[in-house]
Amino acid sequence: MDTEKILILFMSFFFSGFIIVKAQGTTQRNTITISGKVTDFNGNPIDSSVVRLNNARFESIYETYTDKEGNYKLENVRKGNYKSMFVMRPKEYPRANEVSKDKMRLEFWAWNVVAKEDLIINPHYDKLEVYGTTVYETFGGTSGFFIYFRPMSLKKVLAFSEFTDKSKSEKNVDVSIKPENLRIKVYAGNELLKTNSIQSIKEYTGENNYPITAYIVQVDKPKQIKDNSSFTIFRVEAENTAFNEKGESLFFYEPKIFE
Repeated sequence: MDTEKILILFMSFFFSGFIIVKAQGTTQRNTITISGKVTDFNGNPIDSSVVRLNNARFESIYETYTDKEGNYKLENVRKGNYKSMFVMRPKEYPRANEVSKDKMRLEFWAWNVVAKEDLIINPHYDKLEVYGTTVYETFGGTSGFFIYFRPMSLKKVLAFSEFTDKSKSEKNVDVSIKPENLRIKVYAGNELLKTNSIQSIKEYTGENNYPITAYIVQVDKPKQIKDNSSFTIFRVEAENTAFNEKGESLFFYEPKIFE
């Protein structure tokens, strides 16, 4: 083999190797891992829970299950923003009707999941669903935040004859909590925020325009939020004192950047 052919062969291997390494490096930079432990509010691990990361159409893009210790790991998640994370042991879902009523639970949700770096999310869930949580900052008045959410009570879902179809129940009856029975705590990271007001509102989402009770909570601005921070995780812990039901949800808040 002459010198020219050897040189061409060497260069071919060199650039092929470079492209492979470059592609692997790009994959590593463009993906993250989401991991954590799923428990109830007493710290008991929940095995066999499905953990789903959903797109804007509520389609599951990444999915895994918890092990016997409640641990899970979603690997090779493409960086980006995801509409929600859903956590639930499938057989405990009322619609499944696979366990006794006292063993049924409602799901955990995280919203606007900002997957730009490795995340540790430790969901807690039980018999109260905290749905649709949204956080926004107020401008032009006092410096604070409003949090919207809609709590749903398992006891109320089960009180109707068609409880196995939860989606139908929540659209035709008010499965929320009465204001006098609602207790909440709002955290930004590990910072417990002062709650300034809790207001119930009527949300018209069901068939025949049936109203469902939702809430808007005003809290102080977290100390940790800076104008240049990437995101802050808000956590809403809710309790229905009428039936001793608890639930939580998360919202990933990204600050607005202004000139």
